Amino acid sequence: MRIHSLNVANFRGIEHLELSDLPETGVVVIHGCNEAGKSSVLDALDLVLRERSTSKKKEVKACAPVGRDVAPEVTLAATVGEYDFTIRKRWLKSPQSELTITAPRPRKLTGREADDELERILETSMDRDLAATLFLRQGQLDPGIAAAGIPSISKALEAAAGDGAGAEDTELMAAVEKEYARYWTPGAAPKAGYKELFHAVDAAREDRDRLKTQVAELARYVDEHARQVEQVAAAEAELPQAREEAAARAAEAAEAAQLLQRAESAGEQLARELVTLQRAEQDIAARETVRERATELERQAGELQGRVAPAREAAAAEETKAAELTTARDTAKEAVATAREEARRAGRVRELVRVRRTLASATEQLRRAEEADAEVTELTAAAPERPVSDKDVRALEAAETEVALRRTLLDAAAARLEVAGPDGAFVRVDGAEVALDAGKASVPVVDGTELALGDFTVVFRPSRADRGGQDAAEALTKAERELQELLEAVRCASVAEARTQRDLHAEHAAALTAARRRRDDLLSGKDVAMMRAEVAALTARVAELAEAAPGVDGVDEAAAEANVDTQEVALSNAERELEQAEAALRPYLERPAAAELARVDVLAEAKDAELAAARAELAKAEEAQPGDALKAALEAARAAVAEAKQEADALAEAARAAHPEIADGLAQGAANRVASLEQRHADARSKITELAGRIEIAAGVAERADRAEAALEKAKSELERTTRRAEAAKLLYETMRTHRDAARAKYAAPFNQALRKHARVLYGPSVDFTFGDALDITERTVDGTPIPLAELSGGTKEQLAILARFAIADVVSASGDTAPVPVVVDDALGATDPERLRRMNVLFGDVGKRAQVLVFTCFPQRFDMVDAAQRVAIDDLKLPRG
Repeated sequence: MRIHSLNVANFRGIEHLELSDLPETGVVVIHGCNEAGKSSVLDALDLVLRERSTSKKKEVKACAPVGRDVAPEVTLAATVGEYDFTIRKRWLKSPQSELTITAPRPRKLTGREADDELERILETSMDRDLAATLFLRQGQLDPGIAAAGIPSISKALEAAAGDGAGAEDTELMAAVEKEYARYWTPGAAPKAGYKELFHAVDAAREDRDRLKTQVAELARYVDEHARQVEQVAAAEAELPQAREEAAARAAEAAEAAQLLQRAESAGEQLARELVTLQRAEQDIAARETVRERATELERQAGELQGRVAPAREAAAAEETKAAELTTARDTAKEAVATAREEARRAGRVRELVRVRRTLASATEQLRRAEEADAEVTELTAAAPERPVSDKDVRALEAAETEVALRRTLLDAAAARLEVAGPDGAFVRVDGAEVALDAGKASVPVVDGTELALGDFTVVFRPSRADRGGQDAAEALTKAERELQELLEAVRCASVAEARTQRDLHAEHAAALTAARRRRDDLLSGKDVAMMRAEVAALTARVAELAEAAPGVDGVDEAAAEANVDTQEVALSNAERELEQAEAALRPYLERPAAAELARVDVLAEAKDAELAAARAELAKAEEAQPGDALKAALEAARAAVAEAKQEADALAEAARAAHPEIADGLAQGAANRVASLEQRHADARSKITELAGRIEIAAGVAERADRAEAALEKAKSELERTTRRAEAAKLLYETMRTHRDAARAKYAAPFNQALRKHARVLYGPSVDFTFGDALDITERTVDGTPIPLAELSGGTKEQLAILARFAIADVVSASGDTAPVPVVVDDALGATDPERLRRMNVLFGDVGKRAQVLVFTCFPQRFDMVDAAQRVAIDDLKLPRG
């Protein structure tokens, strides 16, 4: 397919856009900002080829403009195979479809007929899978595309392999795959329908086994029923004696438990008396602790009062010394400020001297660059409008040779007229005088040759049979005309003049190239305007520095440098003096003696307050409970503890002798025996009832087991028949796929060769690729190092996606010169480094020589090095034409 023009109206945010006069080959770069409508243009192209005008699909409705009651409309002019056509479609509001075919036979269709005919043309004349592959949308650059799954590529690769591998997409293979798909999944596992037969056999076998199990269980039910009847009788015989023993054991356990409870109460009373004793002892100890604390606080308070006077004297001396050191530091600071200002002025003087030297150098370089630029301008203006090249001279020489050849052939083939007359006389042939040499002349004549003999004029007319001379004359005329046209094209009167002009033009081109090289060397990557701007900036800086440092016109650079060193030394010395003054002051700024005085004052006040509180606490405690009362309470608690211990020990010994745990265990055991017998009796009666029901339910199970056996045999037979068909389909499918894969392996080489041709430009001559069964890239190798596709960077994957499409376009070219569908690239190469971007530009230009390439991008600078057939801003496409 070749796109000639595309008109879009009322399509999303596009009110009107016209893309026309697209070349059949070459790169067309269409650029614009984000949301300018590039993706909408691609969607419009896709929609006009794919969707009928009556479609109400979601993607069609999404194309309607927001806020305007108008219908989206797209018109496409294109060539597909032998068909040249224009299709116009409007959707949603008053839908329309108009198809105008201009070749191979003019026709015009509307409505449904137009949609049907367009569908037929695209199906029969264009490989839609190939078109989708070469249509690279933003964010869909898949480098692992399966190239072998596209019919056009498969046919082209088979032809390139040259061994008659045979088409892989045949009706037989499709039929085999269909039959295989009835039974097997793509992973060679049985499909649901086939798998159900296995399940049916398993279910029938399970049903048969279940019923056989039920037959066996029926016999067990009958035996178990008899055993449970015996269990009921045995339990009824043991229960009376067991109940009598349980009652006696319970009474013994209750008496032992009562004795144990009394012993526990006595132990609890002893614990309470011990707590009272402990509390009395703690009260005595706490009173003594308060008294000792008050004594210690009196000693500490006296010691702190003795430290206050020395601390106050040290703080006063410290304050005097700090004032002296502060004055010395301030004096050093003023000296540093003065030295720093002198150092700044010296630095400005040095910079002024340096900038003046740089300005003089830049001014001289600018002068030389302007002279070189003027020379280039003069030579460029003197360049010939139409230079004569070696190719032009060779063409002229060939045409001149052809004229000489045709003239010789004319002389050999033309009829001749022998004229005799006086020596020195002449005749006129087609207006030119021909002199008689020795009274004779031989004149070649062709149809229409006119001879003037005195007052007589003769025109030669040959017979129809004699056309040799005439054809030679026509050939000569044609050769002379072609020679004249070539001379006119180079604006020369002769071939010799053309040679002279060629030499002059070559000399001029060489001189222009040399002048440009000299200019570029002087500019060093800049331009004259930039150099002028630098000179102006330096001039302004000189003026600024001269104003800041007046009176330094006679200072040279060495003197300015020496002055800077002198002032920096002076500044360094002043800064060291300041550092020493600050170091001497720093310990006194912390005021340690003053801090110590404040700390001693606070500690003394706090200790006095603490002592007063301790004395108050001791007096309050004595007032509440005197020391004698505390001692009396302690003696009473000791006597109560002794009495409670004697009673608790006696009761504990009696409880141990009664063995309450053993008595309780024997009582529990007797009760457990009664419960077990009662449970056994109840369980046996329940089991008898259950077994009676199961025996009744199982009646007729043997007959059902026989029917289940017959159903199992039937299911097995059906599974065996289906398995034979499934295995046969699997064997045929795998055999044909093996042969198809072998054929693909034979034509993988042409595709790899086409891909490597482009990839060498980016990755070097050692690049190679590994492909999957469907010719999808699985691995890239450079310098012998293979890297799986998944581990490559995002930029490399994006580059390989484009290179794979370029290789596909080359492979499917009918003669290696043109691709059957356009290559469309939407906003690519955003993750490509500058060097590879330049190389990708070379590849785009190369593919554009054979194919129609449409590039949509937000960054046209990425494609500046492409020799593009057209470059157009999408906003310009929206402007009205007229």
